Amino acid sequence: MSGNLIAIIPARGGSKRLPGKNVRPFFGHPTLAYSVSAALNSGLFAEVIVSSDDPAIGRIAEWYGATFVLRPPELASDSAQLVDVARHVLVVLRSRGIEPDAICQCMPNCPLVRSVDIVEHWRMFNSGDRLFQISVIPYRGVYPHWAVVSDEQQRGRWLFGNPSLVRSQDLPSTFCPTGAIWWARTKDFLAQNAFYGSPFHLAPMDPNRGIDIDDEEDLKLAELLVHGLTVRNGSSPLEPANRAAYAPGNSNG
Repeated sequence: MSGNLIAIIPARGGSKRLPGKNVRPFFGHPTLAYSVSAALNSGLFAEVIVSSDDPAIGRIAEWYGATFVLRPPELASDSAQLVDVARHVLVVLRSRGIEPDAICQCMPNCPLVRSVDIVEHWRMFNSGDRLFQISVIPYRGVYPHWAVVSDEQQRGRWLFGNPSLVRSQDLPSTFCPTGAIWWARTKDFLAQNAFYGSPFHLAPMDPNRGIDIDDEEDLKLAELLVHGLTVRNGSSPLEPANRAAYAPGNSNG
């Protein structure tokens, strides 16, 4: 364990685009199990906490070795902010006499994240004396600089201005944030009330492992990635859960 570090995994029960996305079956375990396992297997954290409004998710979290913190109803809506969820966890920890130096937020809908990613991002965060750090993946096959939008008649316009004279090889490298691994110094997080605080740094990661699952198409893509990477590498790309698969009725007690 490196210092006084806490991992926070926010796993709300409701999702309109992909119902039950945090606990959908994914290669033998609920999706949530992989971010919990990656955080635990990293060996960095004094505690791995799953914040949820759903006791059923809490039971799954505890089965895989995390601590469950029940969040209040006002933090269970679509409009609830991740910052507020993390602040609530810190309040709960403070009531137990725990005040972490830094927090790491890992989203449960990033099931391909690995413990080695978390360790490497901690190394960058800590050695660089960073205050805020966001995991990102490079854009592949598309160039956001060339984004176009259309009106009701399908007439197009350049979203960021006309880039037609800029060749793709002359464009700057661009990255897309992924929810896989966000680090923040607790003091600065509370002061700025943000994960994207000032200044925040980027931590690139393997785009396959940084995939976010938000809808059915994302889930299908993630499944294809796991199958393809397993065939290519001869082993599963998923973090070992080190537990039997959760089933209703399982209990750690």
